Amino acid sequence: MTILKVKKADYIVVVAILIWGLTGFWFNIQQVGAAEQKYATIYVQNQQVAELSLSSSDRYDYSFTFGENDEHTAHLEVEEGRIRMLSLDDELCPKHICSHTGWIEYQYEKIVCLPNQIMITFNEQTRGSDSQDVDGVTY
Repeated sequence: MTILKVKKADYIVVVAILIWGLTGFWFNIQQVGAAEQKYATIYVQNQQVAELSLSSSDRYDYSFTFGENDEHTAHLEVEEGRIRMLSLDDELCPKHICSHTGWIEYQYEKIVCLPNQIMITFNEQTRGSDSQDVDGVTY
């Protein structure tokens, strides 16, 4: 049985693969922060309530009403291109999952409050853009 020895070429190949992988990872990270303008869309009972600008220089609080007669109020904080929902009353949201979600700042993140049917999505599209890029429709 022969014993295989590690040669210089093997080290070069391993180092080249590591550099290639780290370069791809770095470019991926750079693309995440490259969006020009960001918006958060707020839905209550599947109806759009507001669309908020989330530029990196913005810092403000936003409130909206919900419920059958708009008797309840939810509060949001916007800061440095990210958004979070503040805690609601225990009777409205017993587990506080929406407020425990914390800050969202990427397109794949969402804040959802199931008892009150509130959803906050983060997107990087321009305001009011009607994108026709549909992957599929299910009935």
